[in-house]
Amino acid sequence: MSFLNGLLLIVLALGIGRVLLPSRAVLKRSLWEELGVAYLLGTAAITVLITAGFAVGLNMSLLWWLPLLGGAGAWAVDWKRRESQGAWADVAWSKGVGMLLLAVAVASFAASIALPLNEFDPIYHFAYRGKVLHYDGTPLSEAITGMVNPDGYGRMVTHPNYPFGIPILEAWSAHLGGWSERWVQLPLALWSACLPMAVALGLRNVSKQAASMGALIAAATPMLYSANFPVDGFGNLSMAGLGGETMLGGGADLAVMAMFGAACALLLRAYQSNDRRTAVCASLALAGGVVMKNEGLALAGVLMLAVLLAHLFPPRRTKVMLPFVAIAIVLILPWLGLRSQLPAIDENYSEQMTVENVMHFLGGGRELVEKSPLAFNSREPVNLESAPARIGLVAAAFGSEFVDWRSWGVLWLLALLGYRSAWIWWLTLWTGMPLTRKRLKTVELRWLGMVVVGGVLLYFLILLVTPWNFPSLREKGIPERLLVHLVGPIALLFAAANFAKNSKEEGS
Repeated sequence: MSFLNGLLLIVLALGIGRVLLPSRAVLKRSLWEELGVAYLLGTAAITVLITAGFAVGLNMSLLWWLPLLGGAGAWAVDWKRRESQGAWADVAWSKGVGMLLLAVAVASFAASIALPLNEFDPIYHFAYRGKVLHYDGTPLSEAITGMVNPDGYGRMVTHPNYPFGIPILEAWSAHLGGWSERWVQLPLALWSACLPMAVALGLRNVSKQAASMGALIAAATPMLYSANFPVDGFGNLSMAGLGGETMLGGGADLAVMAMFGAACALLLRAYQSNDRRTAVCASLALAGGVVMKNEGLALAGVLMLAVLLAHLFPPRRTKVMLPFVAIAIVLILPWLGLRSQLPAIDENYSEQMTVENVMHFLGGGRELVEKSPLAFNSREPVNLESAPARIGLVAAAFGSEFVDWRSWGVLWLLALLGYRSAWIWWLTLWTGMPLTRKRLKTVELRWLGMVVVGGVLLYFLILLVTPWNFPSLREKGIPERLLVHLVGPIALLFAAANFAKNSKEEGS
């Protein structure tokens, strides 16, 4: 029954997302692009709405009906308006590329549900709270708000104020048939399949080549599936473990990646068509990323700041920008209200990100020693005077990621091939900002560039001031698990900058 419930949620999310999208006459798209983006919008709508319900004190047993009724109504509306929707656009890619994208999508979906939940983050950060929602019906349960470790170090509940997007999807899937460690992952198995479709949608009006290349860049990025993919490959998927190598499954990093990528893609199309409804859809996708993981809130701030700064110089798109920012804030506020009622996570970055802290580590502040009792009991005494500078460790970690083809595949290589001059490429790669005068005149490339560089700098600063031992975080897949959130805007930026049409060819 949990299997059927999970499939039902996928169908309902698709219906909701399709109704939310503008007509195909306004936002031209292929069937595959619509399916990918509609699913992301549908799951965003479900999780944002239920989060708002929790914020006003409603129980999961009541909120469970909202996606069911909303999805059924959405499919009825979609059937009624089918004649006025307009024709499907052709896919932007060749048959060979299409077969590759389909094969990767099917394989990633199958791999996601091949095993039950078996890694630390999916189990303790998300599924634990999904079970609380399933059994207690509220995130304000004592099981989340009241359990403090007796030794005073941290909480027995890991990350109590993480958003509830993933737990909501899991709890909804378990509502009728009971909790299944395998089948609650069904709605979580489509993130890697949806991102290339969202990127293609965003680039369709740039050129068909850009749409095809952007989708291919996203789908061919190994970090969407597993870290160090050619080395470890699907071997990590064949065994249960706590290594954190596998990206697929019950974690939230891919959910943030897909939602944030869809928000950027929809906003790009909204700018091109000057369409408010597409901008509102971008706001919903952005809010969807916010309710998936704390990093989604930080990235939302980066994107909204980028579009505001991009409008300091003409050309401007205030008709699109203002509703995008305003609606995004409205949709995010219920989560902030709920979050204020939850205990802070141990690292509490809002307290760590101070000017004094940042300047201390920028000035060569030494690496912190892991303070957990387990770490103290299982290692030799540490000489604090010989600890290395934190900034060197973080910089080396980011540098190694930018040249690690095992995790990032062709992402950086295709960016290199797209530029004529090596020095321009290097500046573009490390800053994310196209540096030619012609490109800077394009408002979309201005804010996309600022999103990429802003996201990288934000994560650099976060890891610079983290209270955790950075080498320990590095062993757990940081910063690559954070940088994967930026694959969408990176693919959009590089493909738009390098494969724009030079003539008035029909790109839609």
